Amino acid sequence: MLLIIGSSFILGMRLMGGSDQDKVSSIWPEKGPAPSIQFAISSLKVNIEHKSEQYGRGMGRHHRRMMMQGPPDMNLEKDLNVLEQQGIQSVVTQDGNIIYVSPGADSNTLMNTVNQYSNNAPIMLWDDDMFVFSYQSTDKRTNIYSYGKTPFLTRGEPPEPNPYRDWDDIILIVIIVSIIFIIVLGLYISRLLSRQILEPLSALREASAEIRRGNLDKPISIEAQDEFGDACRDFEEMRIELKEARRQQEKYEQNRKELIAGISHDLSTPLTALKGYASGILDGIANTPEKQRHYVEMILQGASTMEKLVSSLFLFSKLDLGRIPFNMETVALCDYFTDFYNEQQPFLAEKNLYLSLELALPDDDHGLVYIDRMQFQRIIDNLLTNSIKYAKDNSVKVRICLSHQEQNLRIEFRDNGQGVDTEDLPKLFDSFYRTDPARSNVSKGSGLGLAITKQLILGMKGQIWAENNSDGGLTIIILLPRINTTTKEATP
Repeated sequence: MLLIIGSSFILGMRLMGGSDQDKVSSIWPEKGPAPSIQFAISSLKVNIEHKSEQYGRGMGRHHRRMMMQGPPDMNLEKDLNVLEQQGIQSVVTQDGNIIYVSPGADSNTLMNTVNQYSNNAPIMLWDDDMFVFSYQSTDKRTNIYSYGKTPFLTRGEPPEPNPYRDWDDIILIVIIVSIIFIIVLGLYISRLLSRQILEPLSALREASAEIRRGNLDKPISIEAQDEFGDACRDFEEMRIELKEARRQQEKYEQNRKELIAGISHDLSTPLTALKGYASGILDGIANTPEKQRHYVEMILQGASTMEKLVSSLFLFSKLDLGRIPFNMETVALCDYFTDFYNEQQPFLAEKNLYLSLELALPDDDHGLVYIDRMQFQRIIDNLLTNSIKYAKDNSVKVRICLSHQEQNLRIEFRDNGQGVDTEDLPKLFDSFYRTDPARSNVSKGSGLGLAITKQLILGMKGQIWAENNSDGGLTIIILLPRINTTTKEATP
């Protein structure tokens, strides 16, 4: 920026035009003729020395003589004209020969007048009355004699108008404005740099430090819409994903601990009973055929409980690993549940479970879905068994309702059992979760039934959750994608 300002200043001086003295006067606007005379005298000295050097370089005698006898060069004449404009007359001699005399001047009179003041020595005398100047080149070949009634300051005469006298103010204003502009621009650029680059980098550095310390709860809020803003937003998404991954990992670890604790407890209870009944037989406590038979039956019952537990655990592990194949087929759930109700209702009533069916579908809609029949039967058995286990009285009523919900088929299993606390509803489908915290009654199940049910529903692209109903019991809700009756394809 400073280079541009300097270049503009020099270019402006060149475009100003006029003589060098006028340009000097425009920059140093001193009153009177002093700047122009001083500049002309200095230029005369330089040009005389330059011309003397040319005379001294290996030129032939004839050539030097021609140059010495010729008129002064253009630069000398130009400087002499400047002095003449200020009332100063001059005589220039070369090797004793006069090569220039100001118009209207007597050369002998002028030289004698100057010698009276200089005594044939270089001099520059300038007072309030006159100007006297005498100079001899270093090779003593060229002499200049100048004299004029030019006081140092002109009295009573207004200075000649200078067309460039306002340029100094203009240039000064331009320089000041340019400096202010540079300062303001620098402050703006530094602020812009800080806001667009340094602040996002600082936020990224602080966020990365927090992540290194294990803190994933500090968000990054950057409003910039440039590349740095995009990088910060990507970093924020990564932090959220890391936080979710940590939450899932902690949940997985918690479930794993609960799984181990549940397996240990549920296996140790029947094993203890088996060991006790077996010891009773060996120790002779069961000393009658009736007692022996009872002990053996209890041992068989405990072994069956362990077998069911191991089987459920094995099935859940395979579902969790995605190793259970699904044989999917199109099934009309209206016909499926109608047949199920007609076949199983008498047998379920013997277990004090009274089933009812409600089909809230149009007559021409059979509730087509894409499911695995065998695994869906396992889901129904788990849900009904769960209702029996947690019945409020000796009997339980379960109502199965089919209806539409947007592009899904909604299946509800409503019972009038004990129900579940609202805060415990999301936990029902966790592995080894039971509403009995002490897990004192192993016969009520391992806590894997609803967990297996959820995995099976997810494998069929469905959803499942639990709600408390108005009867005080529990409602299990399942959503399965419906199949369009015209295209025979499952709706997304």
